[in-house]
Amino acid sequence: MATETARRSRPPVVLAAGQVRYQLVLLLRSPLGFFLTIVVPLLLLICLNVITPGGPVGGLPYAQFLTPAMCAFCLLNACYVTAITSIVLAREEGILKRLRGTPLPAWTYLMGRAGSAFVTSVIASGIIIGTGVLFFNVSMVWHAFGYFAATTVLGIACFVLLGAAVTTLVPKTETALPVAFGSILPLAFISDVFFSSSHAPTWLHDVASAFPVAPIARAMEDSFNPATQSWPMPVSGLLVVLGWSIAAIAVIALAFRWEPGPARATMGLAPPHHWLRRWHHGS
Repeated sequence: MATETARRSRPPVVLAAGQVRYQLVLLLRSPLGFFLTIVVPLLLLICLNVITPGGPVGGLPYAQFLTPAMCAFCLLNACYVTAITSIVLAREEGILKRLRGTPLPAWTYLMGRAGSAFVTSVIASGIIIGTGVLFFNVSMVWHAFGYFAATTVLGIACFVLLGAAVTTLVPKTETALPVAFGSILPLAFISDVFFSSSHAPTWLHDVASAFPVAPIARAMEDSFNPATQSWPMPVSGLLVVLGWSIAAIAVIALAFRWEPGPARATMGLAPPHHWLRRWHHGS
């Protein structure tokens, strides 16, 4: 009783900070989570710079385009993919149900997810940018770096919310990772994350622009263009990002589940998501 009273007396900000710390500890104990969030974008940065002809993109060297693009890919992994897999896993293992029975406010759990995604994204982006500057002659555009930072924060908030909303459509743990990557990779390919789509058909550009990945990625890439002198995201792109974020909040408020689904028979076999449990809880 004394412990419960003490928790109730803590400010919500302190509770949210505790959730951030908890999620970061889980990530540090998770080799696969670290690999997907930091190592994969870094390897793509190196490999794509090595195997591509390196032609200019919008008059800039390819590495100048690819470095912020890989930072955008970091946001997708750290915020969207991780949110889906970890929340579904916590729900199906009954962790969310137990949290729901504590004095912890519901919103502090999502704030903890967003806070840990923010820290992870900043660290991963710093590593990627440092690699680009040191090994691929990427130039920092300091007068536009504030736009890059603001776009990063906007992307983190949007992708975490979308990830949490998508969990309402994922019925079981073993489908979380396929749903996450299956829904985000096609958008990444048509949204200037891996290659410039300047020569793509107009209709494909319009489709990409209707989703939040393209406005975020393009604004981050434009922030590394010395010609950028003002906020690089058009009003239409900002409205798309905000619209998807608001829609995600509505879905979370109406349909977010804290309790696992019906128990599934395993027929004596190890559950197919045992590796995902090790990802988020350490081996």
